[in-house]
Amino acid sequence: MSAPAPDVSVVIPVIDEAAAIGALIAGVRAQFERLGVRCEVLAVDGGSKDGTPERAAAAGARVLRQAGPGYGAALAEGFAAAAGAYVLTMDGDGSHSPEAVPALWARRAEAEVVVGSRLVEGGGLDETPAARVVLSRVLNEFFRRVLGFPVRDSSSGYRLYRAGPVKAVRVRARGFDAQQDILLAIVDAGGRAVEVPIRYVWRKDGVSKASIGASGPGYLRLAGRRLARLWRRP
Repeated sequence: MSAPAPDVSVVIPVIDEAAAIGALIAGVRAQFERLGVRCEVLAVDGGSKDGTPERAAAAGARVLRQAGPGYGAALAEGFAAAAGAYVLTMDGDGSHSPEAVPALWARRAEAEVVVGSRLVEGGGLDETPAARVVLSRVLNEFFRRVLGFPVRDSSSGYRLYRAGPVKAVRVRARGFDAQQDILLAIVDAGGRAVEVPIRYVWRKDGVSKASIGASGPGYLRLAGRRLARLWRRP
C-alpha cells in the first residue's frame, strides 16, 4: 500500500548551503510534525560543491538536481515535483526560521498566497546590513505604490501557496524577480494574498546569492511589463 500524499511540500532552492541546510530541514519537519501535518521536503540543488545535497538527503529531503538556470527555474522545478496540496518555499541559508511555520499554516484558508513578511508590524530584518535593509524597503515600496503589488514584502521568499494556483504559473523570470512574477500571476488570475510577520535573520555562513547587479535587469523588465499592463487598463 502506497504512503498517503503529503499535505504540504517544502521547496528549498540551494547552492552551497551545507552549513545551514541540515538544521533547517530538521526544524521544518519538526514543526509540521507538531502540527500533525504530513510534509515532504524538496531541496532543489543548483550545483553545490560543498556537500549540500548529501546533507539535505541525510536530513530527510528529496534532492532534485536543478536542470534549468537561475532561481526562477529552481522554484518552477520544485513546484512541478511537489505532491502536496500546499507548497511552502524557504531560503536554504537559515535566514527563514522554521518557527514561523505555524503562523503561515494557520492562515492557509484565507488566501492563495501567504507571504512571510519582514515589512509589516511584528516583522523585521535582524542582523542585516544597513544597505540591504534600505534597498529592500525602497524596492518593496516601489513595487507596492507604483506597480500596485498587494503586499508590503513582495520580495520575500518565505511563502505558503495553494498548490493548484502556483503550479499553474509559468515562471518566466530567472532571477529573484521570480518572487514578484509568481505573486502577480496568481493575483492577476483572481487569487488573494495575505501577509504574516516574520523575523528574517541575516545568514551566518556562506555567501548570499542575491545582488542588485544580478537581479536589477530582471526587476526592470518586470516593472516595464507591469507598467505597460497598468497603462492599458481602461
